[in-house]
Amino acid sequence: MREHLRNNKGILLFCLAWFFLNLIQAFFTEIIDDEAYYWLYSRFPAWGYFDHPPMVAFLIKLGYGIFPNEMGVRFFSSLLGAGTIYITWLMIPERLRDLRLFMLTVFAISLMHLNVAGFVALPDTPLVFFAALFFLVLRRYLEEDRIGQALLLGVIVALMMYSKYHALLILFFTILSDWKLITRKSFWLIVAVAVIMYIPHILWQIKNDFVSFQYHLVGRNDPFQPRQILEYLGNQILVTGPFVGVILLYLGFTRKAAGSFERMLKFNLIGFFGFFLLSSVRGHVEPHWTAAVFPPLIILAFLNLDGRTQIRKWLRILGFASIPAILLIRVYLVWNILPLPDHVTRMFHDKDKWSVQIEELAGDRPVVFMNRFQNPSVYWFYTGKTAFTRNNILYRRNQFDVWPLEEQLEGKRVVLSRWSSGRDSVKVLETVHGDFPYYEIDRYCSFNRLRIKILEDEIESVTDGEYSVKVSITNPTSVKVCLDCECDLPPLLMYTYYSEDIRFRSSTVESQPELGSLEPGEEILLDVPLIAPEDPGIYSLNVSLGSAILLPGINGGSVELTVNSPGDH
Repeated sequence: MREHLRNNKGILLFCLAWFFLNLIQAFFTEIIDDEAYYWLYSRFPAWGYFDHPPMVAFLIKLGYGIFPNEMGVRFFSSLLGAGTIYITWLMIPERLRDLRLFMLTVFAISLMHLNVAGFVALPDTPLVFFAALFFLVLRRYLEEDRIGQALLLGVIVALMMYSKYHALLILFFTILSDWKLITRKSFWLIVAVAVIMYIPHILWQIKNDFVSFQYHLVGRNDPFQPRQILEYLGNQILVTGPFVGVILLYLGFTRKAAGSFERMLKFNLIGFFGFFLLSSVRGHVEPHWTAAVFPPLIILAFLNLDGRTQIRKWLRILGFASIPAILLIRVYLVWNILPLPDHVTRMFHDKDKWSVQIEELAGDRPVVFMNRFQNPSVYWFYTGKTAFTRNNILYRRNQFDVWPLEEQLEGKRVVLSRWSSGRDSVKVLETVHGDFPYYEIDRYCSFNRLRIKILEDEIESVTDGEYSVKVSITNPTSVKVCLDCECDLPPLLMYTYYSEDIRFRSSTVESQPELGSLEPGEEILLDVPLIAPEDPGIYSLNVSLGSAILLPGINGGSVELTVNSPGDH
């Protein structure tokens, strides 16, 4: 151990300096939107959450318990980030280790400062750390098939899966690279340990109707836009750079794998980038989603640098050129010194002031936001006051639809925000982030927690024709839901059409059914009269609950509606 520390003194000092640099950055940088959301996760401990497994919440809870501020939120992310750098270094063969070039390369990769080995508390950071640890132990396991290595790999696989679902890709591409792994008896020990450790999360998913998988596999699809592919490719060069990205990607992708371990690294590198390239066809791909394969990228790049003096020279030149840009970004995250657009500035600055301004208006009243899980999370973080987001058909479900906050706000006085100040009855508060339109509600109610299902798979009608659909309304909660209690926002049954040409068109059901109370688990069946769109075509139909000032909520899925011209029917 002492000899190991002595031989790796330089990299250990670099990792220690990196850790303290990130702690300083973490302390002085305001909370980022998604971090506040994950901090709120940590206030409600669970084995799973709508968007992600619970590892990020667990790390934030530990750190925030030590330092109850932004640095506490990011403490363990900063620690794991430094650990990722060290583990990556250990996987580079000793004869190819160049500490100065390695440190320069790490510093020159922009994503290393954020998601891969940075200070930001996101699910990617523990995923990358455990992925790097997985590859390190896997290398030893390939060399020597031992029970101890298999047990350790099983634990690491479970920890990867508890970090982010992208771990499935690592496992898939690793096995794909060497199918002989499954012939080892110890391989199934790895599987058994990982599955047993993952059972609590699986049970959470079962209890919550596999809400995470429904969202990630179905709910994120968008219409194809060619620019999304170009955005993805450009973003990958930027986050791998900004200046060294092309060289690193070239070196990583052109390295001819020598041996089973390198083949696994190469399969993961190509597999990850290829998978998300295909994913960009069906929707936006966040630049950091490839973060898990940055350690393999760096390892393969250094292996491919062997004997390539000219490329090594350019990597140094571009690495040094990256330092001013990287430092400028780090400084900007603390001080607003760059003339960037307002929507960018709002992402990083004055959130504490914005929260306090709204708190002064709301007092002890909870604040209900619209369609933004980030806003209530940031507000809650900086004020300690309860906030909620009521999601409607223009947005998507999130963790606020899983927590029982909606029912807890029933009948209470709230401040209800709006997207715009287009109605005369809306009041407006001027904040550092612009206008904050709002209503003051004495008795709040909303009903996104109810499930509404259209009981017909396919429906036909004629343009402007009247037709009816059978729907069920179910109360999946453990408490009674009162639909006819006194409320300033009495519920209205509404229906919405979507098509390729129409983003959405909502209408109120003209003949409103009489809705009473629903006991836990109770279901009611209704025949709902609707009016078809005026233009023929294929539409998606959704039935949900809104109010006079609330757009239809998200109570269930949609079905296909075929609208024919009168002569074609």
